[in-house]
Amino acid sequence: MYTKFLAKALSKQQVRAFLGYSHLQKLSKEQLVTQLVTLIDKNQDEKLRLLAMFPSELAVGPAELENLLQCSATERKRWVKDGKLVVLEYRTFRKAGKDLRYPVHDRRVVIAISQDEIASWRQEYQDQIQQHRRLGVSLAVERRKINQQLRQQFQLAWQETVTTWTIQASLDLAQVLQLAYWTCWASRWAKENHLKGLHSSKHMARYQAQRDAWYARKNEAMQLLYHTPFAKLSFYRPENPDKMVLSLCDEHYEEKIEGYYEDKWEFYEIHKAAINACPHCFVQIERDYYALYYLEITTAHFPELRFSFHMPYPIGKSHFPAPKKVPKVEHVEQDGVFRFGRTLFPLEKITHRESDVLAQFEQALLATLQLDFIHIAR
Repeated sequence: MYTKFLAKALSKQQVRAFLGYSHLQKLSKEQLVTQLVTLIDKNQDEKLRLLAMFPSELAVGPAELENLLQCSATERKRWVKDGKLVVLEYRTFRKAGKDLRYPVHDRRVVIAISQDEIASWRQEYQDQIQQHRRLGVSLAVERRKINQQLRQQFQLAWQETVTTWTIQASLDLAQVLQLAYWTCWASRWAKENHLKGLHSSKHMARYQAQRDAWYARKNEAMQLLYHTPFAKLSFYRPENPDKMVLSLCDEHYEEKIEGYYEDKWEFYEIHKAAINACPHCFVQIERDYYALYYLEITTAHFPELRFSFHMPYPIGKSHFPAPKKVPKVEHVEQDGVFRFGRTLFPLEKITHRESDVLAQFEQALLATLQLDFIHIAR
């Protein structure tokens, strides 16, 4: 151990007590530490006695331990977690306004660890990695087998459903229902990618692009489905359907502050005429921005069957009749990220993989376009 380390770790009284000197012997701390270093360098038993007498004061911190054992910080943390490195105690330091804990270790224990023992720890860890990899491969093979069985079961059930639709109704109706079915899954994959984008930074742009592509497919299918004999279109207008943007000039902003208004919109409602006439205030109102077209696909052949979709008014206004020309509908919006609809359940991600849904959707869309009663949409 170095002289500076001992001088910092131990007090003068502690060094004096270890050496057995009385207070009558007038020696500086530097002299005492020098004698201590000389003693423990020559006598290993005295060195062990020193470590036993002051285990906490002479404990080994993380950086020194990594240097003594010639290991990485990751290895040190793993060995502490596994109980191979016994922690003497935990200490704290202040960083960014927080108290952070770190372990220290008994120096006697640390210096007793040989490089052969460390090599065995490392080999043990490598063996565990290989075992986990073999287990992971085995589990992955089994999981793929189960997932394949689930997809096969769904395909059989799906083919039975399509056959039922065709036999009990008609080929045309069965085709429309297939497109409606896969359009539901297009909507759900749009929402799934939206959620992924919210929780990802690295791949956010990719998820957003996939989300937009799925919404575009859903909107294209809705336009097509609208022109089938099985479609019912209505319009949903929420309580606050308009998108409003308001930026007050300095004068009106100060007036709002002085008047203790609850928010700028309360101020706007009271002073609407003055703000609209002000050349320095900015007011933009997009009517029915949050309103939705609501499309249902139903048939008397299967009264229990109903597919429904929403399209924002700003997108749908160029494809559907004006709101005043279609019936109004009332909805109860749900809490959460999406006002209507839902994302995918874990099992559905297996049976309705994104690539599979895309292939089925495109096939159903193309087949529906060939139907005789779709000439209006072409």
